[in-house]
Amino acid sequence: MPTRPNDPGIPTLTQRAEPTLYRPADEEDAPLLTERADDDGDDSAFADDAFPLLTEVAHEQEAEADAEAQAEAAHATLPDATVLTARLQAEVEQLMRQALAEAVALIQTRMDAELPGIVARVLKDVRPG
Repeated sequence: MPTRPNDPGIPTLTQRAEPTLYRPADEEDAPLLTERADDDGDDSAFADDAFPLLTEVAHEQEAEADAEAQAEAAHATLPDATVLTARLQAEVEQLMRQALAEAVALIQTRMDAELPGIVARVLKDVRPG
């Protein structure tokens, strides 16, 4: 396979990913693809257009992954199963007691309201002797 000479005008992937690490040795004035042809080498004018350094991207991704892992850990932390079961059972028992007390009060109120009518019917139907 024939080898091709390196063209200093075409940067490699490494040169494009990390432009600060490499400048052509034979042509100091050759622009990188991240620079404009009419640019005089002033990188500050086009700093927003430059490729980010791989280390910057890696640090940003690590920070995002750490933040996501912490958020998942906060949501995934549950109490011990026995504690959770005991707490749920206590809540259900308390609710049942309240419902039972309300039902007993309702039955007692209804019986108090209907008792005079029941006594009147019984007295009317029962004859002396």
